[in-house]
Amino acid sequence: MKRKIKILIVDDEASVCLLLKRHLESIGFQAFVATDGEQALDIVREEKPAIMTLDIRMPGLNGYEVLEKVKRRYPEMFIIVITGIDVPNMEEMLEHSGAHALLRKPIDLQQLSDTIDGFVGHLL
Repeated sequence: MKRKIKILIVDDEASVCLLLKRHLESIGFQAFVATDGEQALDIVREEKPAIMTLDIRMPGLNGYEVLEKVKRRYPEMFIIVITGIDVPNMEEMLEHSGAHALLRKPIDLQQLSDTIDGFVGHLL
């Protein structure tokens, strides 16, 4: 059943994208990768993923801008922000913007899996 659930990984670090893609596919999801904000928006339009992992600091469109655009058009999409930056009140700011979870880098794959599993019940 997970195979039908599409997840978009958005991060400008290729190593992070590869790690997350391999992990998510190994546990049964269909994973797509975008290395910048524009590419992410294109994949969202084409594939309509149910879940997105989103880095904040990226060249071009940053994660905040992508989050705003995606939530305006696809408010039902679950968005997990994964970032290495630490800004005061970031959780509240992201929640207000429509993000559903905030995970810190370095990424704990079990924490990511648990977070996604919490959304899966709402998608089936």
